[in-house]
Amino acid sequence: MSLEELRVNSQLLADLSEDSFRFLESVAEEVTFETGTVIFEEDGPAENFFLITDGKVGLEVPPRTRPAVLIETLGPGDLLGVSWLFPHYRWNWRARALAATTVISFDAEAVRTRCDHDTALALNVHRAVAKEAVRRLHQARLRLLDLYKEPGT
Repeated sequence: MSLEELRVNSQLLADLSEDSFRFLESVAEEVTFETGTVIFEEDGPAENFFLITDGKVGLEVPPRTRPAVLIETLGPGDLLGVSWLFPHYRWNWRARALAATTVISFDAEAVRTRCDHDTALALNVHRAVAKEAVRRLHQARLRLLDLYKEPGT
């Protein structure tokens, strides 16, 4: 799936001007991850963000004293990574390829820099990332409530 094909259904790409879309295209590259590969680790530097074109990615809370907890599974068309937009630019989750996965990777610093001077792009990017962050928080809350519910309830 190409960036152009993703444009129709992606909140990040759908409302972009042609100029903004071409800019994102210029700072993007296709990357493939084998099953089991950690794409990014909690507290690692958030230097890229991704649109998944094929495969499945699990967002996990990494283990401390117990096994990793899978919070959510993402697939084609989903935005992977929201921490890249907010200082301190460090990941809040671990992302692992649950199947062979192809993504379009974007250079986060280049996008942040462009957003500083392109208010239309900044508005679109911030809106898409904020929607995804809120959706992820809701998913995490539901998953944690399920994990820690009282037995028999």
